[in-house]
Amino acid sequence: MISKLLYDENVLLELASSGNEQAFATLFHTYKNKLYGYLYRLTASNEVTEDIIQEIFLKLWKDKSELVNIVQFDAYLFRMAKNQAINAFKNVARQTMLYAEYFDTQDIEVNSTDNMIQFDETQKLLKQIIENLPPQQKLIFKLSREQYLKHDEIAEMLNLSPSTVKNHIIQALNTIKHKLKYQAAMYIFYMFWIMLKK
Repeated sequence: MISKLLYDENVLLELASSGNEQAFATLFHTYKNKLYGYLYRLTASNEVTEDIIQEIFLKLWKDKSELVNIVQFDAYLFRMAKNQAINAFKNVARQTMLYAEYFDTQDIEVNSTDNMIQFDETQKLLKQIIENLPPQQKLIFKLSREQYLKHDEIAEMLNLSPSTVKNHIIQALNTIKHKLKYQAAMYIFYMFWIMLKK
């Protein structure tokens, strides 16, 4: 049991740096909510915020021998949080652009998405974009990309011409591509905003 004396931050850092898991856990529980509030304001995502907090404390534990050398632990933590948030925006922007490029170059006759790059945040964004497509366009796109139906099969099922089906898929791909590119630009904007914030 850690005594009240050990709640002095410098003592906790010293103990944690020597591998004391209870001291490290105390530091974690002391700061996790403050970090959560700060990061959520930046990312607006529970999952991204939780991932960043986990990354921060994993890195701190990995380099625990250096904890004793940290003078202002709270400032150090929030600096780490800011840098991790910037890295998260960089990664999501890059992933989103990869998706946009995929849809930009995709042959519309290819009905499988098995070779698509899988990224959690971008996948969620993609699903949201698809859900917001016009109803018939969304249905045709899903039949093509999720049910792997050919254009003539979709045309017969919906009593449309194959060219109409093809046009709907082209329009859906264009919408997805443009919205992904816009979102990637927004992620980059947020990244620079964080960098400029004091």
